[in-house]
Amino acid sequence: MDIWRACLVGAGRPEHGIYGTVLTAGLIAAQDPKVDPLGQIVIDVLITVAVFWLAHGYAHAVARPLGPDEVPGPPRRGLRLARSAMVENWPLARASVLPIAVLALVRLLGASMDDAQEAALWTCVVLLTLWGLRAGQAAGLGGWRLVRYTSGSALLGVVLVVLEIAIH
Repeated sequence: MDIWRACLVGAGRPEHGIYGTVLTAGLIAAQDPKVDPLGQIVIDVLITVAVFWLAHGYAHAVARPLGPDEVPGPPRRGLRLARSAMVENWPLARASVLPIAVLALVRLLGASMDDAQEAALWTCVVLLTLWGLRAGQAAGLGGWRLVRYTSGSALLGVVLVVLEIAIH
């Protein structure tokens, strides 16, 4: 359980991690394990996630509303805003690390590419469940409401796995 906790502790707002996990799951699911080699899948996922991370950071930096007495400042202030936005959005990119590691490790241990892809997707399901739990707790939910909320996040992950099975 420590590796799961390490992925979530200090990870910023849960929505960034949830989005990154859904993005990663979708990218892994879209790959054809019969055609795409492990290295290509890993590179494709990492590059695409990096592009989304940069785009989200840029959008948050540019869209940040200025206060009533603020004016667009010198480039140094803009760089500070961009850096802050990139750090805030880092959980989006970091969410891809564990599923990609599972994909590579399972494949390198001798499993078929299909099985490695499935293991990575089930890892995303577990991460989405944990993200849902964290988001529900952050929202102050408890008891059965928290269980339902967390289950909804898990269900989203299961839907992604089912869709992956359907397209392959």
